[in-house]
Amino acid sequence: MTEEKQHILEIYDVENDPVPNAVKVEGVGVVYGPEGSKYYILRTEEPLSIEGVAVSELAVRPHYEGDPVERASESVCTVGIAYGPRGSGYAPGEQYGFNDFIFWRVGKICPCPPPEH
Repeated sequence: MTEEKQHILEIYDVENDPVPNAVKVEGVGVVYGPEGSKYYILRTEEPLSIEGVAVSELAVRPHYEGDPVERASESVCTVGIAYGPRGSGYAPGEQYGFNDFIFWRVGKICPCPPPEH
């Protein structure tokens, strides 16, 4: 993926967390995780405070078995949401292991409509 895409990420079950239930994010690429998994990397407009850690990148992958990662980048999709240890980020195209993802929530990603001209 070469062009960055704008999305809205709805985050489920945040009643007791200091994070909004919907954030505007920018897709920055795909990384490779353990066991052949792929994650779509999202950059937040402002860092989120997750368990006392400032997080500005999230890693999402489709929640349902068999859905390709492209579904998260192209359409409405239920996703598992993770972040890096100590708020670390990800480099698109790189390989990461189990310890590089802290699973946090489930949510829904939706593409933002293109700007009107």
